Amino acid sequence: MIKHAAILSLGVMLTLAGCQSGPADPQDVRARMMAMKPAIDSVPSSGLGPQELAPEECGLFLWSQTDVSKFIFFSKAQTGTALFAQGEEPIALTQTTAGGDIFGQFNTRMEYVSDDRRVVTLTLVPGEILQGGQRLDSGLLNLTDKDGWQTKLPVLGVSACQQE
Repeated sequence: MIKHAAILSLGVMLTLAGCQSGPADPQDVRARMMAMKPAIDSVPSSGLGPQELAPEECGLFLWSQTDVSKFIFFSKAQTGTALFAQGEEPIALTQTTAGGDIFGQFNTRMEYVSDDRRVVTLTLVPGEILQGGQRLDSGLLNLTDKDGWQTKLPVLGVSACQQE
């Protein structure tokens, strides 16, 4: 009985919604799709290539938590720079702020900006200490494009130092 009432209610709501709106204007649909495009373009379509550390150098390596095959963020400690895989080409970032707690040679909250005003904010939760580094239990990469669109990407990773 409850199942039938729910189906009937859904049918009435859909009928009323159909009465309130006419056929979709192709220009409205196109405008809505174009408005969504910046957020869709923010998702990395492929990952970064291998990154190397010289002896005694440390790096921050982050992967997409939703697709761990995508290595999407790399920063070498003490350089104030990073690479982020976005769309087809990686973008170069310059660190603007660092705060929170210190783990290894990195902070739990960092902000970077690209030449074209995209802002990447990282919030990281350090985990288990590893030989030559530390695991990151979780993290969030928040990308804000120049038009204010935000894309939030859950990340995981490690900070690691190259031994001699």
